[in-house]
Amino acid sequence: MQAGVFTSRWGRLFSGNKDKFSGALSFSSGLKDQWLTIPNGSESARQKKKINQLLNLSLQYSPYSYWFANITMRAPITDFDKYTSDFRYSFGYDDWHPNTFSLVYSNYGDNHFFPSGNARRTYFEQGAFTFAWKFSLPKALERHLLINKGDALTCQVGYSWVPRYYSLADNGIRDNKQVALGGCGYTFKQHFFIRATAFWYPQSDQQQPWNGDYSYSFGYAGYTPGSLSLQYSNYSGTRFPGRSNANAKFREGTVSLIWFLPF
Repeated sequence: MQAGVFTSRWGRLFSGNKDKFSGALSFSSGLKDQWLTIPNGSESARQKKKINQLLNLSLQYSPYSYWFANITMRAPITDFDKYTSDFRYSFGYDDWHPNTFSLVYSNYGDNHFFPSGNARRTYFEQGAFTFAWKFSLPKALERHLLINKGDALTCQVGYSWVPRYYSLADNGIRDNKQVALGGCGYTFKQHFFIRATAFWYPQSDQQQPWNGDYSYSFGYAGYTPGSLSLQYSNYSGTRFPGRSNANAKFREGTVSLIWFLPF
């Protein structure tokens, strides 16, 4: 999964953006060639090996408090066609402060403005409903972990439910995917960050090859309108040491340059 500007699992945790309308333009690039399916019409597609590079436009609306809705529209830098553009979206309540709950629906799946063949524009039932609790560590412990005065360490535990999902083993759609998650994010000098999240699947056969055991990201975040952010993220197919098909190589990740639009 590519990391969205607002729509990654940790995308809003450190933002603190109180604007009613906000947006970002970003460029993201993989670090290695991979086989991609390139639609070249309403009924056809081809396979091509290349570095996946995307231009992303993210727009967010927050009508009240920490309620929000956002959409990220994506288009490839090369092989652009109306059938190759797609989008991701999420909405819900997400207070980025520690000691708060959040409830968010997110859909990073097969969403296309111009779907091919008989495909639908989006599959809402294949999105994830995530309930989470953000919290700070006890002060007695936190003071031994913070490097600088003003640094922040925030953690999160949560539960995700996906009504319907694609199973590679069955080559079909199955019901009720469940995922537990937990992780922490450290921000130092107010802008530099590192974040990591681990995932656990109560029914292990629900974990697909592209579903990671964990995800991580780090970089520099500007947050304010007109500022720039640079981040590396690795989400897809990571495995803990000793597990089969471990492929958590650094080059499997994505680098993103993000410009928060000045409005």
